[in-house]
Amino acid sequence: MPTINVSDALYARLGSHAVGFEPPELVIEKVLDVYEKVKGKKEPIVVAHGDLDKRQILKVHDELFQFLRDNNVIFMPRQKASERLNQGYWFIGDDDYLAISFYTGNDDFNKTPNITFLMYLSQKYLGSINRSKSPIPLSCIQLSNTAGSSGWKTKEPVINEIRKQLGGFECNRVTDSIESRWNRFYENRSYNDADYLKCLEEFLTKDKSIIDGIIRDAKNAEIGFLDKNKVDRKIVTIERMRNQL
Repeated sequence: MPTINVSDALYARLGSHAVGFEPPELVIEKVLDVYEKVKGKKEPIVVAHGDLDKRQILKVHDELFQFLRDNNVIFMPRQKASERLNQGYWFIGDDDYLAISFYTGNDDFNKTPNITFLMYLSQKYLGSINRSKSPIPLSCIQLSNTAGSSGWKTKEPVINEIRKQLGGFECNRVTDSIESRWNRFYENRSYNDADYLKCLEEFLTKDKSIIDGIIRDAKNAEIGFLDKNKVDRKIVTIERMRNQL
């Protein structure tokens, strides 16, 4: 059996955690059990102010991806092969934001889906929407439909109905004097704004069902539901990449 030497001070610390006549080996085992439990516990990253570093951003991507997989949600991750995808950026975006798509339909001018669950990962864009002091990450539903983009006029009734039924959307971009992008933030809840997993859970359990109903009733050729087979192929690719990182 291996033997280790510890200082008198450390031995005394271990002894303070012993119950009755427990041997040192049992005390060390108890301490390791607690350490490993804490180390393995998954908690969302909460940063009150300031930007996330790359390690935190990759953790956010991974936790969101796993959360969606655990809840059997059909979603579209990042599709195009890129250096970011190779690094673990599972969703579209960069170091300033990420966006998760649950429907078909894209805003060609904004280069994002028409409907996303979006998270701001840095302060870069928040000043322009009067949230420079907001917690990071900050989550919202983002609708984007720029005048002149592909099919924008036929998508307009769907976007407007979502804004009407959910309420609380704020315009954060105007293009050629026409509103083209809106955010509905998850704020003023009983939990921290930065708890993005709870924000995503609220989106999935409350808001997404309303959006699903609007899209189902609209029968719009431009905005619809994702093809599960296509999604599954992308998911399998990312699962393989996750196992290699």
